[in-house]
Amino acid sequence: MAFSIGLRVYQVTVYREKDKAPLKLTEDGSATDLFSFLLDFVGKRGVASDREDLQRSWFMEQRGTPSSESIQGYVNYGTYGFESNLVDRKTKKNNYRRKPGDLEEIPLYFKFWMPKGESFGLAAFQSFQARSCVQLVVGSASEMFSTKYKGYRLWFRKLMPEDVKSSALYSAPVKQFTFVKKTLPQTKEDRYLFDVDPDEVEFEVSIKAKRKRSLGTFLSFKEKAGQSSSLLKYDGIQFDEAKAEITVGKKRRTVGVLGYNSDAGVIELSDSVQLGSDGHPNYESIRLETDAIFKDFHSTLAKGK
Repeated sequence: MAFSIGLRVYQVTVYREKDKAPLKLTEDGSATDLFSFLLDFVGKRGVASDREDLQRSWFMEQRGTPSSESIQGYVNYGTYGFESNLVDRKTKKNNYRRKPGDLEEIPLYFKFWMPKGESFGLAAFQSFQARSCVQLVVGSASEMFSTKYKGYRLWFRKLMPEDVKSSALYSAPVKQFTFVKKTLPQTKEDRYLFDVDPDEVEFEVSIKAKRKRSLGTFLSFKEKAGQSSSLLKYDGIQFDEAKAEITVGKKRRTVGVLGYNSDAGVIELSDSVQLGSDGHPNYESIRLETDAIFKDFHSTLAKGK
């Protein structure tokens, strides 16, 4: 289940080494002034950084004037190192032969929000289909922080549903639950595929609540599943992943429930954002969606301190 446009949200904290208590964020230029540090980090990562071992390249592009607490923009992320044909999907005519040195670059939205006086901030990173560079960005920021501030640690923790279970998002009713299998079960092939190659499809089974009904809350599924994969078995088939469609107010959102670590807890925004002519999310549209999620998660986390 590769989300077309997904959002990963992280809680960001600063600790003294060998101390588990997070420190309050300040604006004094010290190790706890995360806004100033991340503003400097984004500026320094405005030049492309290559990871030749991974055949990846990325740089950060700030959009707009940063407020006193938030920074946002795009991580321009690309892959290289292999050849392929770029073919017109309708005519099947080969338009271009991609070379190993060609860089396929896509814009991925990011946002840092570091409210002063709190003991944590929030960070959001967009993914596009199966592509995300969050680990490259997080790793680079943590390394730069450790070098600059000896004796302190910068920590990015991916927020999972159980971390913000009382939020509006995760306490909302589930309208549809979908099981996903990466490869089609051979016993089902003749019934569903006709002449389609099984390697070209994913197999999904959805359970949908009737009108004005729900399947329970999102967290009820997580609690039933626990740490096992029993929730991923249905009709004798062991599925790879599961996702839930949730109603929050008048808005529907889809969230990863179980499966590969990269997708669990990812919030699907494909049906919530407007797309530009390039097929990527409109900047203002994804900014507003991210702000709404930040507000919900921050309120929940602040209450639990």
